[in-house]
Amino acid sequence: MTTMDVRPKMHNIRDRPAYKHPQHTQKAFEVLNHMRRVPLLELQNLLCDVTIVVDTTEIPAHKVVLSSCSQYFYAMFTGDLAEAKSDRITLQEIDPKALIQLIDFVYTSEIHVTEENVQTLLPVANILQITEVRDACCDFLQSQLHPSNCIGIRAFADLHACTELLNYAQTYTEQHFVDVVHFDEFLSLNVDQICKLISSDRLTVVTEEQVYEAVLSWVQHDLTNRQQEIDQLLEHVRLPLIAQEYLVQKVEEEPLVKTSSRCKDFLIEALKYHLLKTDQKAVYKTPRTLPRTPLGLPKVLLVIGGQAPKAIRSVESYDFKEEKWHQLAEMPSRRCRCGVAVINGLVYAVGGFNGSLR
Repeated sequence: MTTMDVRPKMHNIRDRPAYKHPQHTQKAFEVLNHMRRVPLLELQNLLCDVTIVVDTTEIPAHKVVLSSCSQYFYAMFTGDLAEAKSDRITLQEIDPKALIQLIDFVYTSEIHVTEENVQTLLPVANILQITEVRDACCDFLQSQLHPSNCIGIRAFADLHACTELLNYAQTYTEQHFVDVVHFDEFLSLNVDQICKLISSDRLTVVTEEQVYEAVLSWVQHDLTNRQQEIDQLLEHVRLPLIAQEYLVQKVEEEPLVKTSSRCKDFLIEALKYHLLKTDQKAVYKTPRTLPRTPLGLPKVLLVIGGQAPKAIRSVESYDFKEEKWHQLAEMPSRRCRCGVAVINGLVYAVGGFNGSLR
């Protein structure tokens, strides 16, 4: 009698991938979490080898689980410190509710970040070096940015070394400056913080008058204690870029400016700048004559002169953000078919045809 081999032929067995259960890790952590939270066979905290104590709150856990998700606990339990062998660890100056949420996150990978808990969660996540929660808190705060709170969020990010959130909040503040100045956070800044903000080249303003008016608003909010700061602030306002009529009618007549000899010097510099010819302005540079270059500056289309054979002086601009045409200052003479170049922020029209002569 013959026997038949019913085993399948194994071809290319080395190329066959290893079996992997897609929910194995999740199920394992669910069991670990169940072991520490739910009494099993009348045994409390099954196989837990550490209790984290904050004030009167005690949280049972497994050292290996905490170490796998937190560099803080990893260093504590694998180093030469006494905590490595202790089964009770007391933490100081940590919010108990935040700690409970973070240890729950270690076991479940889930956490709810809200307006009510984000300011306690982020610092504790920073201390415990649970970067995923720290980043989730930063993302939440970034989504909540508003002209009324962006300065506070920036300060909070700076305090906790959240560099990406800090930079984002700073950019947001600069881009929404004209709205930010109407809220209490702006009015509560100290003079050094105001100077740093208004000196930024990236400040988004339609006209420099808006920066000047923001400075006056800040000073007048606490006139008795702030009026002596006006010259320090005005140093960072780009007065030469303010319209000459505004300088004469508003800035020159402002009592705070009149009482400061240094402010008068800034005003004289601005008025002299307006007397310079265009080519002289291009080479006369001070920190106050440089135009601001905000991020995301709206693009502008310039239409200069006419179309042959009609030569005109007209210069018009189309603002893509406002979706409007604006009439600008006319050229000294009529032009069509001219060449155009932008150099150092100035627009030059060269050559062309004036209707009778080239």
